[in-house]
Amino acid sequence: MKFLQPPIDLLNACWRWVRFSPFAPVAVWMGAIVVMLLCQHWGYHEMFMPQLPSNFLDLPKGWQPQPDGVYVSLYLLAYIRLFVLVGGVVYHVYMVRAFPNPKRMLLPTWIAAIYLTFWALASNFYDKWESTRAGVTGELVSGPAFVIQMILMVCLLLSPPFMLQYFIRCKILERYVLRTFLQPLIFCFIAFCTLWIVMDVLDHLADFRQNNVGGLDIVYFYIKLVPYIYVTVAPVTLLLATLYALGKMSRANELISMLGVGRSLGQVLRPIFIAGIYASFLGTVANYHWAPNAAGHKEQLMDDVKEQLKQDVLVRGLVYRNSQERRTWFIGVVPSDLRKEPLRRIEVRQDDENGHLVKSWFARSANWSRGDHTWSFFNGTEVIYEDGSVVGMKAFNIEGTTKNRKDETGWSETPWILLSGSLTPEFLGVPQILSYLNANHAYGASKLAPFRTHLFYRFAQPWQTLLVVIIAAPLGVVFSRRGLLGGVASSIFIFFFLLFIDHLFLNLGKGLHMPSFLAVWMPHIILGSMGVYIFRLRAQNRDLPTFNLKAIIGGATSLWNTLRMRLTKARA
Repeated sequence: MKFLQPPIDLLNACWRWVRFSPFAPVAVWMGAIVVMLLCQHWGYHEMFMPQLPSNFLDLPKGWQPQPDGVYVSLYLLAYIRLFVLVGGVVYHVYMVRAFPNPKRMLLPTWIAAIYLTFWALASNFYDKWESTRAGVTGELVSGPAFVIQMILMVCLLLSPPFMLQYFIRCKILERYVLRTFLQPLIFCFIAFCTLWIVMDVLDHLADFRQNNVGGLDIVYFYIKLVPYIYVTVAPVTLLLATLYALGKMSRANELISMLGVGRSLGQVLRPIFIAGIYASFLGTVANYHWAPNAAGHKEQLMDDVKEQLKQDVLVRGLVYRNSQERRTWFIGVVPSDLRKEPLRRIEVRQDDENGHLVKSWFARSANWSRGDHTWSFFNGTEVIYEDGSVVGMKAFNIEGTTKNRKDETGWSETPWILLSGSLTPEFLGVPQILSYLNANHAYGASKLAPFRTHLFYRFAQPWQTLLVVIIAAPLGVVFSRRGLLGGVASSIFIFFFLLFIDHLFLNLGKGLHMPSFLAVWMPHIILGSMGVYIFRLRAQNRDLPTFNLKAIIGGATSLWNTLRMRLTKARA
């Protein structure tokens, strides 16, 4: 292992220079400025500029070139985005120099959080404006949903300095409990994320190799899956971290010592509960939009890899039936970005009141214009039927020109409505679910019930993380000679019970067997009440209930006798 010694020595020397050299901040800033200037000289911003269409004949009706302000905005946003990466190196240098003093870390964290917030707001508001101006899909984006998404994102980006400020203001005992809890939490989170990624890579490794997917593409693919992975592993991560931290403190009699100085059990466990609330908040932000979209992107990419499709294709073989206007659409290829590519291989059939085919259109490509809701079909033919037989056929053309094109106005379909028929609620965020409900409000209650249920589930699911902390915390505290194994086993059993009733009530809500809002929050109500009850018993140093047949029969008998006595008194 002597060949590893030179790079290790070099890393140690770099670490000491960054930590203690007075020239390190100036050198890092100079390096950042040089990188920004070189990227500007090499035209880094050009890849973000709008591209002119190659074929002007395929432009949709009402197309207009981009305003000059768009180019200026994209130019500035490109270098603001670049400085997020370059400035991240500068920020980490300051954090390394400030370690382990949290007070010195606070100012750089505030500056970095404010800059990230500005960049995120500018990028999202530009994307919102661009999607509203272009409107190539016709999606009815909910304004309140976008505002809530921005509020959650701002709270997320500004939360690190607030949490660091909380850590600074903590008392010695609270800080000790928080450190004891964070060590296994970070370890478990890294371990579970790594395990999840490794298992998924092994599951799809043959598909990646068969289709020559590069290593960098695989890494970028799993980086985009981080929000979904976090929502998946957060509950079990906090469960095990809570049990380990409290079990360790119980065995060393540290909890008894803290209670002996006059602190209540709630005060002792407060840092862990705050960590659970913060973890649930992170899950809420991720589950609002990014986590379900990442899961949907994963499923789509895996299907594309297995079927050897290009990644710029969103859907193949789309079928949509407009029952009100009696039109049927068959779309061969739907691209992932309708601003760059049109729909391809289109067939539209029009029926009469009796269900007989009267007209059909066949086109090589099609675009939709948001301004006047016009469908433009290119390079195709219009066919007229009578009594099921073809009576006329003519190629598309525009009067006075030789363009093979036909425009249809007054149709209610939009690209978003055509796509919404193939969407599943499991892979849609809150804005997309609201758009689906607005676009398909004419569907029956049974068709919309899964989407309404998942709309509430986006907010309810992340708070399972806090729920497992509320349950595991009192079970992980041991005051007597009784071992910790019983509490660990009970916590794990309750966690799997949570998964069972979570899926049970979710399906009850999707099947209209109970209201959607109540269905997604019922597991939290049941297990939250159980956790509060167990916490009260533990705070009073009382024995926890034992879940055996004799205890269950005794509890049921006692409850029945109590109810019978009250009914007797009420009748009297």
